[in-house]
Order: sequence, then structure tokens, then C-alpha cells
Amino acid sequence: MYIATVEDMMRCAIEIDWRDFFPYLSWVPNRSYEARVFAAIARKNAVMRALVKQQKERIARGEARKSYLDFLLAESELTDEQLTLLVWEVLVESADTTLVTAEWAMYELAKNPDKQERLYQEIREVCGDETVTEDHLPRLPYLNAVFHETLRRHSAVTLLPPRFVHEDTVLAGYDVPAGTEVVVNVYACNMNKEEWDSPEEWAPERFLDGRFEAASMHKTLAFGGGRRTCAGARQATTIACAAMARFVQEFAWRLREGDEDKVDTVQLTTYKLHPLHAHLTPRRRN
Repeated sequence: MYIATVEDMMRCAIEIDWRDFFPYLSWVPNRSYEARVFAAIARKNAVMRALVKQQKERIARGEARKSYLDFLLAESELTDEQLTLLVWEVLVESADTTLVTAEWAMYELAKNPDKQERLYQEIREVCGDETVTEDHLPRLPYLNAVFHETLRRHSAVTLLPPRFVHEDTVLAGYDVPAGTEVVVNVYACNMNKEEWDSPEEWAPERFLDGRFEAASMHKTLAFGGGRRTCAGARQATTIACAAMARFVQEFAWRLREGDEDKVDTVQLTTYKLHPLHAHLTPRRRN
């Protein structure tokens, strides 16, 4: 399911169609490209239709819990295509980038035991012996700082999807004619020494110095900004932060020897070239 609904679709997003580089040849078929993309879309749609069908059967038996899908099914005006698309959007937006960010955060915490200990002590002070939940997150500022610093240092998406310029404009002193496609280099923005102190350093403390209000967290461009801000920002933040907090609350993390150097690779998102390997020591809970 994950491969069909997330991985395959993320690969489709970076599939290269040579016709994009030669617009005057756009009329020429590119059957290999179209076959790969259409096959992936067909598999994704088949999985989503099966999920919707399964939920409808559960509702008919009175076994389903109230969920986002139940709400959508109650909207009789939605077509089957709209229904499957809306459900798929929730899956893809809360899976890949959230997974990548959480893995990089745990890598950095395992690599920096002092910062990991600071986060653990914050969780202990706020939660005590209780298991950390979503309700605790607003009272965990260092956890929030860890999350946003990870988004800055390890941008889940290093290059934003192309934006189409509708009218002639001037950007940073450059004339950009209408019809131009513009790609924002998020990695370069987040490593700009004019905007960030020691940008190559992973330092969550930079988000605790009073310069960053909640609204200015978008400076990392992780969720965009303005009218185009990511609709899944709150969901992704909640899922990633809750997972990170539980990981640190339950275990002390230490990198496997030799894994201290950062190595990433770019597909659409910046996966670690080699999956995270860490030694975990259960923490004693009083």
C-alpha cells in the first residue's frame, strides 16, 4: 500500500519528460514515460478504491469509527474520483516528508547526546511519568525547536515544484518574463549565511532566542507561506513531534559507530542514503 500510494507517486513527480526541454516537439509521443506514469496512477487509484470500499462495508456493518473518510462519504455530492483523491492527499502529505523529517531528527539527536538529554529533561518536566501525547506538545518548546531546526538543516524537499510566472516581473533585480517556470532552491535558502548563523550546524537553540514567533517559523519554507501554505502543516507537525517525543521518552539513542557523518540523497525528498542505525537503551520510568 505504501509503495503504491506514496513511493511510486513521489517517483512520478520527478520523472523527466524530455518534451519539457523541447516544447516545440511536444506533439511527439513519449510512450515509455506515459506508460510508467499512467501505470503508477492506476495502481494508486486501485488501492484507494479498495480502501474506500472497505470502509463502506465497515460502515454498513456498524463497525467503523468516525474518521475523515466517514465525513467525506457523508458528502453525497462528491464523485468517486474526488473522494479517492481527497483521501490519497491525506496519506501522501502525512507520510513521506513526515517520515524523512522524523528520521533526520532522530539522527541528529542520537549524534548530539547533550541536545537529546535537554529534550528528555523537558519531556520529564512537562509529562512526568505520563506518556507524552499531542496535548503536551504546546508545552514543549525545545521539541518544537528540534523539529524546525531539522526542517531547516535537512529540508525534506530541497527544490520546490516549479512555479509559473503569469506576468512580467522583477525578482531580486532580475527581469523574469511571463511564461517562465521558477524553481525555489530551499536548501540554498536555509544554508544562506546572510540569513542564518553557522547554517551548517544543527542547533535547535536558534529557534529559542526570541527572534522566531510562531508565524515566522515558515522562514524555513518547509510548509510554504501565505495563501499557498501547506494544508497539512499542522498534521505533519503533530505526527512528527509526537513520534520524536515518544522515541526520546522511551529510549536513549546512540548512533552506531561510523554513522556520524551525514549522508543524504535526493529523490523528491531527501532520504538518508543509508537508513538510520542506532543503539537504543530503554529508559527507566519511575
